[in-house]
Formats: sequence, C-alpha cells, structure tokens
Amino acid sequence: MKKTVIASLAAVGLFSGASAYTVSFLNVASADPTAVPVLDNNGAPIALGSGFVAAGTFASAPTSKEEVLLFTAFGDGNSAFSNSIGVGGFFDGNRSAPIPAGTTESPVGASVYLVIGDGADLASSTDFAVYDPGLVFGTENAVGAGALDIIIDSDSLTADSLVYGTILTDVDTGLGLIFTEGIQLGEGVVVPEPSTSLLAALAGLALAARRRR
Repeated sequence: MKKTVIASLAAVGLFSGASAYTVSFLNVASADPTAVPVLDNNGAPIALGSGFVAAGTFASAPTSKEEVLLFTAFGDGNSAFSNSIGVGGFFDGNRSAPIPAGTTESPVGASVYLVIGDGADLASSTDFAVYDPGLVFGTENAVGAGALDIIIDSDSLTADSLVYGTILTDVDTGLGLIFTEGIQLGEGVVVPEPSTSLLAALAGLALAARRRR
C-alpha cells in the first residue's frame, strides 16, 4: 500500500528546554500537486484561523459522527488551521505533552489519528475527516526527546488511511495548479473503491459466465 507518512523518533537530544513528546502534522510538504488541501462540505478550502485539526487517539477507529466526537486530543497546541504560506486549506501544526521514558499507560502504544473539523473546536464542528497515518504513540528517550511526524500527501492519502471523510481528485482551489487529491469534510465514512485485483476478478467471472451460456 502506498505510504510516505514519515515516522521519526528523536534519538538524540538536540534541543534544550523542557522535555516533551511532540506530534507534528502537515498537508503541504511540497509546493506542488502532491499537497492535499482540506475543503468544507461546500468545496471551499478551510480558511486560515478557522477549522480544527489535532492529533490524538480513539478507543477504536470511528465509523460514525458520534464516534468521531469521542476523540481525545493529545497534549497542547494550536488547533486552528495555520501555515507559513498564508493559504487556506493547509495546516502545519503540532501538539506536545510529556511522555517520560518508561511510561506504559495511555497514550503509549495507542494508534495516532488526525482529526479535522469545520468548527472552532471538536464540539462545534458538524463535518469531519479522520486520517490514520499507521503510527502509534511512543515515549521520550533518555534525554527527554521524542516525536512523530504526520505528512499527508497524495501518496499517503488512500481509502485505507482516510477512515472518515471523502477523497477528491483533481482539486482546483484557485492557486493556479490542480492538486492530485484533496480531503472533503463530511458526515460519511469513506467507502473504498474496488481494487484493481477485485475488478479483474469480477471481469473474469463475467467472462466465464458468458462462456457457460
């Protein structure tokens, strides 16, 4: 399965200051069509300073709006859409909290999810997307450093990784280029399209049925 989500645990203490475990997340790793804009249910990019995006955990992958609302955000950090390029639909954020080495209780070992909403916070959002990067929470190392990086691009965004929301293709947000894929917030769970192998199998069955007739 296509995966370019990058997971990195900081192995050496290069930064001074308080210890913390940090989850960073962005959807514009490169200024090209592989970036993945996030749109509301009307097809408009989420404006800077609005919307909600945070990393955290679920007891299990959500399959309904009610279950999305059971999300537990990790640590502290800005939850509104923000980035250094000043363009709506894109975020570059992080959330941090201490997880000292040796910690075994939650969230250690739990799957990391990225939840995106159209409101100022989770409770005020009406439409959502939930992204599963296939990562789990760890702990800080012996010098107090630890991190996970979640990078959403058109390779990592699949029907398996987007567990809630809709994947759009050939997305034009008015920036002068067409993005290969985008995420549209919604109330529905993504329904994966039939795989190539499944379609081939169905074609084979249809051919066999014609031959029998």
